[in-house]
Amino acid sequence: MLKIKITKNEVIVFLSLLLIATCIFIKINAIYTVKKQKLKEDKQINEIIKNEEIKTTSDGIEPINKEIKTNNNNNYVAVLEIPKIRLKKGLVMATKNFKSINYAISIDRHSKMPDQNGNFILYAHSGNSKIAYFKNLKDLNIDDEIKVYYEGNIYSYKVIKKYTVPKDGYLSVNNDNENNYITLTTCSQSDKSKQIVIIGKQFK
Repeated sequence: MLKIKITKNEVIVFLSLLLIATCIFIKINAIYTVKKQKLKEDKQINEIIKNEEIKTTSDGIEPINKEIKTNNNNNYVAVLEIPKIRLKKGLVMATKNFKSINYAISIDRHSKMPDQNGNFILYAHSGNSKIAYFKNLKDLNIDDEIKVYYEGNIYSYKVIKKYTVPKDGYLSVNNDNENNYITLTTCSQSDKSKQIVIIGKQFK
C-alpha cells in the first residue's frame, strides 16, 4: 500500500492558500453586495428624478412632467443634488432617535419643505465610511449650486454662507419665513470639536 507523507510545511501552505481563497471570496462578495445596493439606490433615486423635458422657470423651479414616487424601500421623500461635489442622494425624514443618519441624508423634523417659506435643514455623516454622504461638504463655496428634487419640481439654491460652529448638539438656524433657505450640516474632519454649516438661498 502506497503511503503519502504530508509534511508540516505542506499543511501550512495548504491552509494559507485556503485562507487566501476565503479572503478573496469574502472581498468579491462584499464588492458585489455594495454594487447591488448602489444599483438599487440609484433606481430609487431615478424614480424620484424624472428628467423629461426639464425647463427652468423664472422663479428658479423646474417643472418635471412625471409624478414623484415616494413609496420606495428607503422612504425617500426628496433627492439632494450638489454638482460641485458630485453628490446625488435620496433624503429621508429624520427619526426621533436620529438613527436615520446611519443610512441616509436626514431631513430635520423642524424643517420647512422646499415648497414652503422657511429653512430646509439636512444633516449627514462626514468622514471615510460608506454613509459619509457629506464628506465633501467642506469643498463648497459661495455661489455653488444646490438642487432639491421634491414633489415634481426642482428647487435651486445658491450657497450664501459657510462657517463652523461648536459641536455641542445645538445649531441655531435662520427662521426667516419670508424666504426659502437650505441648511446643510456635518461634523468637521479637520476639527472634531466643530461642525460645518452651509447656508443656501433659493434663487428666483
